[in-house]
Amino acid sequence: MSLAALGAVVYLAAGIGLLTDYDYYGRLAQALDAGRWWLDEAPPWLNELLPCGDGRYCVAYPPLPAILAAPLVPFLSSALAQVVVSRAFGGASAGVLFLALRAFGAPRAVAIAGAALSALGTTLFFSAVDGRAWFDAHAVAMPFLCAALLYASRGEHAWLLGASIGLATLSRIPVVAATPALVLLYASRGGVSIGRTTAAVVLGGLPFAAIYVIYNLLRWGTPLDAGYAMLTVGDVFFSKGLFSLFYLPRHFVAIFLEPPQFVEDTIWFLRPSIKGMSLFLTTPAFVWAFAGLRHVRRDPAVGFVALAALLALLPDVLHGTVGFAQFGYRFSLDAQPFLVALAVAGDARTGGGWRPRPSLLFIAATALSVAINLYATIAITRFGYWQ
Repeated sequence: MSLAALGAVVYLAAGIGLLTDYDYYGRLAQALDAGRWWLDEAPPWLNELLPCGDGRYCVAYPPLPAILAAPLVPFLSSALAQVVVSRAFGGASAGVLFLALRAFGAPRAVAIAGAALSALGTTLFFSAVDGRAWFDAHAVAMPFLCAALLYASRGEHAWLLGASIGLATLSRIPVVAATPALVLLYASRGGVSIGRTTAAVVLGGLPFAAIYVIYNLLRWGTPLDAGYAMLTVGDVFFSKGLFSLFYLPRHFVAIFLEPPQFVEDTIWFLRPSIKGMSLFLTTPAFVWAFAGLRHVRRDPAVGFVALAALLALLPDVLHGTVGFAQFGYRFSLDAQPFLVALAVAGDARTGGGWRPRPSLLFIAATALSVAINLYATIAITRFGYWQ
């Protein structure tokens, strides 16, 4: 818990004086406090508010970040309540991920390195500190996604695994795709049948699925989420619909090839692009995730974690946009706990077990990842390089 508290404090301190104009969740939190699930006004800069009745405008995204901000909005502005939730939950995820990595098998020093990498060396740091609605959703989902990895790796309390997935999905829908792999991991670690595990996971997640179904019925009059489809109407980036295999090449470029911008006459000559930047330029330590795949055959847990990462990213790489505006490739956050687990396994897992400490090369790559993400966060939030 001390690591979670430290992470939250660091994130809150990094965001001092910073607010967001995209306070969809903060405004929805105010509406929830007033007994409404809709907003009664749609400022022009909040262009993703959707009409959902006479004089009503609904937020297109799942509601958990707004629910968490609701206790704060009587005392804070809508924007401040939203970013406080984003920073607190994003930072606190470090503590949960540490426990998950320990349950996965990583020694203490390796788990600390993985938690530090996630908290300070990935786009989670910038995204949670910035706190706009899209980033807030990732930050709020992160501790629950880490908790899902924790319970699956322990092979204990399958209903808590289901609840963790349910809560994460109430913030970021794509993460639910990782469920089959986490069920397999749980069944393998707990010595429980896949059928029993699946039933318990479904039972744990059912209340949160019910909340989302009811929320959709209130907003759109259907149990399905029609909001995202409405957002794509007339959008040039969704020429093939909301999801399509035709979108894969643009995600390949975003993940592997997208460079920073080079700008003359400034000390910040490497300027983060609003379009994004390659995942492996943003977080060089993630290269070790490929090394982790070497252990898939000898350690089923590594294989299940790799499958969880793949499934979580599948809806994202078939999506019409690559996630901009962003720093790095923010959709990677939907698979981040699994990517970190693969990376630390790639470094410290051996044929005979785990090394007690990360290698010096991995520590250097983690330090470089932290430097890159600190640089970008300062450049964007303090020097307005997106303006």
